[in-house]
Amino acid sequence: MAALFVFDQRRRKQRTFKDRISSLDHLSDVEVVDRYRLSRIAIIYLEDNLRNDLSPPTNRLQSVSSMTKVLVGLRVLSKGNFLSEVDDLHGISKQTASRVLHEFVYAVNRNIDNIRFPRTQQELAEAKLGFYKRCKIANIVGAVDGTLVPIIAPKDSGEAYICRKGFHAINVMATCSHDRRFIDIVAKWPGSQHDSSVMNTSSLKEHMESERPGMLLADSGYPLTTSLLTPLANPVMPAEARYNNAQSKGRMVIEQSFGILKGRFRCLHKTGGVLSYSPEKSCAIFMACARLHNMCLDWGLTLDDAQVVDPGQDAMEAWMGQPGLQMQELRRRVVNTFV
Repeated sequence: MAALFVFDQRRRKQRTFKDRISSLDHLSDVEVVDRYRLSRIAIIYLEDNLRNDLSPPTNRLQSVSSMTKVLVGLRVLSKGNFLSEVDDLHGISKQTASRVLHEFVYAVNRNIDNIRFPRTQQELAEAKLGFYKRCKIANIVGAVDGTLVPIIAPKDSGEAYICRKGFHAINVMATCSHDRRFIDIVAKWPGSQHDSSVMNTSSLKEHMESERPGMLLADSGYPLTTSLLTPLANPVMPAEARYNNAQSKGRMVIEQSFGILKGRFRCLHKTGGVLSYSPEKSCAIFMACARLHNMCLDWGLTLDDAQVVDPGQDAMEAWMGQPGLQMQELRRRVVNTFV
């Protein structure tokens, strides 16, 4: 009996563990940013903030450290759908890399609270000044638009996620400041949802209408309202053309923000494949990437022009409703400042 037990033990496949690289010491500063999108000191800061959620619950020798989880999470988000490359680089299996990614995304969304709409009088004044310097339109506190993020076909309600471009996606509405910082995000809608519908059901609309902090610049996919300033459909007079150019110049920051975000985190762009996760997890990944984008701004990390991608912001179908006379008069007053 003892002999049989020894024979069975020999037949068992020995567990093997890859050499794990969790240290940044072997990389130059440029290589660290290129690989993980954050600087060395920013990564250490991030790991310190996420450690309570990412620290292994066990003292086993081969448990994945919190720093390794941060590096794996950053690498997957920046590289896209290439888990095999990530597991080879960090010495963990593809299955472990997938689990680590979701732990990392959860920890970022739980602990990094840097997507905030301006609330105080000072914050609002700074926001309005920033946009006025950019486009010479007063009382603007942000620019808003939606963006599509490719995902794998969901098991349920798959047709609802087919966007106007014919692929499965989530439609995320984001608002940014004049310096391309995300200040509000709505990430929960399928790709077929129209931008104006996302806005109509958002807490952002409720806040803008009840608190009246200012106005948002939006494209023609949104309705003209007391809180949304949209372009003129058919400008005729020179002042109208100048208004449209200024409105576009101010609104461009949200498109640029999407281009930088998707260039920095290729998992959100078609060049990184599609997000192979449920819509709920895909939305969480977008939120984490947006928080990390803002963190990059905090640390002064820029992206080379060659790395910024086309976010695919082709025009949404124009809103077909008729704005009220009050809203038309409001926009007319803005147009008249360009006479």
